[in-house]
Amino acid sequence: SVVRDITERKQAEEALQSAHRELKQAHEELKSSQEQLLQSAKMAAVGQLVSGVAHEVNNPLMAISGYVEILLKKTSDEAVLKRLQRVYDETQRAISIVSNLLSFARKKDREKTLICINEAIDSVIQLRAYDMSLEGVEIESDLAPDLPDVMADFQQFQQVILNLLINAEQAIKRCGEEGKVIIRTELIDPVIRVTVKDNGPGMSRDVRQRAFEPFFTTKGVGEGTGLGLSICYNIIREHGGRILIDSVEGEGTVFTIELPVADPAAIIMTSDN
Repeated sequence: SVVRDITERKQAEEALQSAHRELKQAHEELKSSQEQLLQSAKMAAVGQLVSGVAHEVNNPLMAISGYVEILLKKTSDEAVLKRLQRVYDETQRAISIVSNLLSFARKKDREKTLICINEAIDSVIQLRAYDMSLEGVEIESDLAPDLPDVMADFQQFQQVILNLLINAEQAIKRCGEEGKVIIRTELIDPVIRVTVKDNGPGMSRDVRQRAFEPFFTTKGVGEGTGLGLSICYNIIREHGGRILIDSVEGEGTVFTIELPVADPAAIIMTSDN
């Protein structure tokens, strides 16, 4: 009989296989990073385009608003006044939307200030409501009045709500049916709770557990980077809050955000400044 010790060869093969797996993983991570860099460059270009277009649209809107305001003061006919008021209200709405677009497109340093949660949510709803309605998705808001302020970056919180609305819209569209997204705010001392609920297809247990992982996505190639929910998670954590998912397949999804109410001392300091 011939006996040969192949321990070293097996160990070398295992080491080679391990190195190959690590190299493959590194390659996938590099590929994802390159795609994200390309997406970032694309979004920066889109931001510049949006900013330019918004400025150009804003000028005639301001002119229309000004002339309608003058006509409102000079007209006494009730029927005409009603129509002019409708034009004025819609013009103000368009100006508000353009202002929100500029706010999203404008690059600025992160800055936490006292903000009104409801105001940030309303601004995002104005941006998305029309497009979502075209896709058969209705937005319903139930915002508690007189909520205390929170210390947060206004644009970052807008980004969180925008990402959640877009995710809900895309989930509902995958069902091929009309749907609804409900946004609620409420005060549960010492936090403000925001819930974003959709009646989409829901998530499986595995997807729910990995939803906040960077680069994890269930969307097709070119439809998402897998970073939206990861960014939301990090933003809320940086603000001292938390974001949770409650989802069952076939029963929709609920995202819950909890942010601490601003310290009264911070409110006093801000008022003094």
